Amino acid sequence: MEERQHLIDVLTKAKDALEQQDSSKLKDLSEQTIHSASVYQHTDFVLVAVITYALSKILERKEKLPIKNWQIFIREINNSLNLSISALQRNKQKLFISALEKIKHYLQNEANLISPIIQEVLRKAAINKASKIYEHGISLSKTTKILGVTPWELTEYLGEKESPHLHFNNTLDIRDRIKHTMDFFK
Repeated sequence: MEERQHLIDVLTKAKDALEQQDSSKLKDLSEQTIHSASVYQHTDFVLVAVITYALSKILERKEKLPIKNWQIFIREINNSLNLSISALQRNKQKLFISALEKIKHYLQNEANLISPIIQEVLRKAAINKASKIYEHGISLSKTTKILGVTPWELTEYLGEKESPHLHFNNTLDIRDRIKHTMDFFK
């Protein structure tokens, strides 16, 4: 129940952020959802996270994409978001997944029609979300299976990205170590 309500909240906020063309809000929603995906290891959360992240990236690149009518683009996606929210509220899991897949296919169809940029955004969104799940302690194998990316893609991305805890392995020079030691005993 709590999981379903979280998804309803995220999708409702995503719909609003899309209407306001607020890419940073969509990114934040994606990050929140990734945490839940890591906890529950459920593909529904992952699909929502990838879609919201991809939408944020599309909005960021809006000026470079030759989408003729953004209002129609947003309306199509929001219609499917409304359908997915309604399905969750009625506890219709298959309809919920179908609505999310419809968004994904719509974005992919737009990618084929207008630009390879969107296709690349969708792929990178999946890899980015996979790295976030992996950082939460889920195995590489399970992460790649959940998101449908290859282990090679994920490890390549992880290798390019600087790990936030790498600085813990750096050592201080001798003067700084002595100073820290002296400060400790004061």
